[in-house]
Amino acid sequence: MKKIEAIIPQSRLESVFEALKELNLGGLTYYDSKGRGQIPTPEIQSGRGTSTYRPEFNVNATIVLIVKDSIVDKAVDKIINSTSTGLAGEGKIFVSEVSDAIDIGSNTRGESAI
Repeated sequence: MKKIEAIIPQSRLESVFEALKELNLGGLTYYDSKGRGQIPTPEIQSGRGTSTYRPEFNVNATIVLIVKDSIVDKAVDKIINSTSTGLAGEGKIFVSEVSDAIDIGSNTRGESAI
């Protein structure tokens, strides 16, 4: 099993959800996150448009899903294809090994728990 963590612009969250539905995943978790990368954040007009400021962090969404080894590449491709425009600063995807998963309600372990 693998854990996929994708940090993407919050505006592209719905398109990722729609793309991942095609894989019939058991579920996923997402949360709002803020971060700073190599590209500076854009200036934003404040108040009545009389001044601008540059926020320190970008507003992102982080998606976390645990998948079987056999569909890791498909899930990563779905995320990339639904978020990427080819520009720098569009986020990151991290894939790591999961040694075990346990469903608390049924006490099921391993791949059947996901």
